[in-house]
Amino acid sequence: MIVLSVTNCSELAPEVTERPPTQVPPPSSDPFDVTAILQDPDRHLTLALEHYRSGEIDIAREIVNIVRDHPDELEMLSGDGRFLLALLSAQFALDIGRDADQLVHDLQPNSTLQRLDALELWSRFLQHTDRDEASITALIAAKKLARTTDPFRQSRLNGQLWDLLGGMPYQHLAELQNRIDDPELRGWIEIASLFNNSLSYASWRLAFDDWAQQHPRHEGVDWLQSHAQEVNQNPKRIAILLPQSGTDAYAQAARGIRDGWMLAYMVDKRRVGQDSLPEFEFYDTVGKDREQLILDAFENGADHVVGPLSKDAVNSVRLTGALPGSILMLNVPNSFGNSRPDSVRYLAWTIEDEALKMAQSLSKRDQVRCVIVYGNEPWMIRARAEFELNIASPTHVIAVNRINEFEQLTEDIGATIGIEESEQRREEIESLVQFPLEFQPRMNKEINSIVAFIDSSQLEAVLESLRFHADRPLDVYVTDSAVRGKLTDLANGVQFTTDTWRIFDSEFANTVSEYFDTNPNMASFYALGIDAYRFSNLWNQVKVSKTIAGNGSRYRLESTGNFRRLPFWGVVHNQKLTPLRDIQQQQTRNPYL
Repeated sequence: MIVLSVTNCSELAPEVTERPPTQVPPPSSDPFDVTAILQDPDRHLTLALEHYRSGEIDIAREIVNIVRDHPDELEMLSGDGRFLLALLSAQFALDIGRDADQLVHDLQPNSTLQRLDALELWSRFLQHTDRDEASITALIAAKKLARTTDPFRQSRLNGQLWDLLGGMPYQHLAELQNRIDDPELRGWIEIASLFNNSLSYASWRLAFDDWAQQHPRHEGVDWLQSHAQEVNQNPKRIAILLPQSGTDAYAQAARGIRDGWMLAYMVDKRRVGQDSLPEFEFYDTVGKDREQLILDAFENGADHVVGPLSKDAVNSVRLTGALPGSILMLNVPNSFGNSRPDSVRYLAWTIEDEALKMAQSLSKRDQVRCVIVYGNEPWMIRARAEFELNIASPTHVIAVNRINEFEQLTEDIGATIGIEESEQRREEIESLVQFPLEFQPRMNKEINSIVAFIDSSQLEAVLESLRFHADRPLDVYVTDSAVRGKLTDLANGVQFTTDTWRIFDSEFANTVSEYFDTNPNMASFYALGIDAYRFSNLWNQVKVSKTIAGNGSRYRLESTGNFRRLPFWGVVHNQKLTPLRDIQQQQTRNPYL
């Protein structure tokens, strides 16, 4: 058992949510007064936008639905009303992760203020489609336009810029900073880099205060200080519940998480000193009642718990009533139920996160006609199901094949890409013409890519099989598990979903790679422990629906309390893993400038 004492930390922290604008009182005390809405739909759509921006999204959505449900009134909308309706419809689509491409491009701003609204939405749309750099450019353009058009909007735009930069790994920000000439934007990037590279609130405040003294006139300093709040809710005593003495897979994972936590703490202590950090204590959960252990930890003075680790334990603890402190569970339950994201959150690296990323990305690419290959492991089956559930037009799945026997992989790959059908057509033709034909089996002409949910031991065999059968190059997409072993020349060009620590060089990535050189699969648990430390120590700074960069990966805190992992795309180049830079970042044209 390890106990580390610290002093209380009660400084001010940046609150990155935007302040609601001053609202115009509605013409009726009932915001859903259908008669009033239909008498003046333009005014009520303006109110709906104000409700939306102040966080009252359900009210905004209901007003829009009332207008939509009356086609005759839609015909009578002014140009301004039509713009507002289109703007809100696009925002709603982005809220639920739906494709908003057509909605965004159909906006027709009729004034400078509407062009400003369109620029804000355009920036959000670009971020939603993983074009962060283009999104930043759009926000900067909006900020410049707002200086003369709507100066009161600057605060909200600053909040959006801060949220955007806060979701980018500090390594990515460092690369971006080298390409930026605008001194104001460079300052924002420097501040965000300090935050994203901080492991606790104490280290963040130390770094930010030092930067602010050197750059007192930067607008980011005033904005962050004016949006500060007391941080009494940040943990001061933390209990970490892990199966430390076991021998099963959970115990092995726990050792990686514990070591990652300790590495983060040691780095943090060197930066700010032990007295500025919360104290923490490890509890061994093996053979213990996890629910009772959590209650015991709180009774012993903890105000924050990390764990438990097993899915069964998380399912059980989720049903527990209100706890006297916050809890970060290290797995996801079967269902989230009533959300309590301020006090209960979940942090886990599930394969579904990578499969979802693959489906969403490929659905945005032109003319993807793929086949799916997957193995018998439970995670492979779950990944395939999640991918197929989320794939959308214009991408199409041509065939799906489960590899039951590794020895039959070459034959299975041939069947998947249509070689077997080609052979059958040859036999049919030969039977009709009654003599043998010179024939080269051809793969299905529609197929241009393969999505494989396999492990690293199968990747080379799959690539060899494709080289044997395929009569043209195919794009190959896999998850991180497939590129954890030794890579051959055949793997060059393979694209994969992965996390920050795997493709961006950092102190943590180098340490993890060295420490787990004989067992690279354990390294992800090490990185998970680092992020568990960071998110526990920045509990009050992490906001629902905002993207935040961890040292291991990047995440978005959902309203369920789940930290949704947002993987990056990488590509194998010269037998090494490198970030895949989306060419759209450089080719994105802003339609509202």
